[in-house]
Amino acid sequence: MPDPLVSLIIAILILSTVAFIFWPQWGLVTKFRRASRSGQRILMEDALKHVYECQANNETCTYKSLAGSLSLHPEKIAKLITRLENIGLITLDSNGFKLTEDGRDYALRIIRVHRLWERYLAEETGVPETAWHAEADIKEHLFTEEQANELSRRLGYPRYDPHGDPIPTKTGDLPQQKGILLTNFETGDTGMVIHVEDEPRTIYSELVNRGITLGAHIEVLRRSKENLEILLNGNRAKISLLIAANVTIGPLMEEKAFKIPLESLSRLKPGQTGEVVGISRACRGTQRRRLMDLGIIPGTLIKNELENLTGDPTAYKIRGAVIALRKDQADLVYIKRKKEAA
Repeated sequence: MPDPLVSLIIAILILSTVAFIFWPQWGLVTKFRRASRSGQRILMEDALKHVYECQANNETCTYKSLAGSLSLHPEKIAKLITRLENIGLITLDSNGFKLTEDGRDYALRIIRVHRLWERYLAEETGVPETAWHAEADIKEHLFTEEQANELSRRLGYPRYDPHGDPIPTKTGDLPQQKGILLTNFETGDTGMVIHVEDEPRTIYSELVNRGITLGAHIEVLRRSKENLEILLNGNRAKISLLIAANVTIGPLMEEKAFKIPLESLSRLKPGQTGEVVGISRACRGTQRRRLMDLGIIPGTLIKNELENLTGDPTAYKIRGAVIALRKDQADLVYIKRKKEAA
């Protein structure tokens, strides 16, 4: 005859196992279904974003372009498109597919969260620029409309993200910003960067590393078949036309523009003095606030007191205090030189 205690233990183990797998609230099956539904929703939202971007760029959206964007097998793309069509978010024609009005509204809600979160990362955190897009790609699927409205309010209802892309309002309106690609610039043309494409990430990282960020001032010095020689915030540089195709330029705003060529604080030699005329718009959030807290504001005189043997960091005299700044920080501060006393 079986031991009653052993039988009880076996029964409890079986019930526990069944509960662990099938319990309605937290069982494995429930979790799997939730994850599956969440994954399907994310795919749908990513698909809507891709279709929206195609339409915004006057490009035809096809099964092939969507499969490449989502890295999915064409068979899965076909099922996804059928589902989006059945719930009234896209329509199909002989050329490809387009968003319905409901589909456009849905896509803009996702894009709004993405761009608001990038703005938040730029203004309120120390997250590197090259990580903003990936972070926002996650958050865009998690925020509710109420949370997006609150974030917009907290940020002061910004109109553009840190790359220059317009942020949709809660009613779906988009501010317009006109400009021309840097590849269309000729020798002698000048302007200010108003948009930097943040995909693909490799090219965006190259742009960031070169200092080609929102608000940077550019003058084309020479143009060849493959490259542009430019004056970037007062410093000479050479970029390929492939890189330049990801940069949009607008006119310099008279009330905000610095005279070209600009000169960075890092160009001062020991003993030389400069007057601050501004801080680059590429300097944001906590980094910008720190520089301003140190007294680095327009009109402040700064003297290069002492350079490190390696040239980085450098000790500067600012409002009576000697403060060390790294070269990448000094590069963001624009000055006009003061004549040395005779």
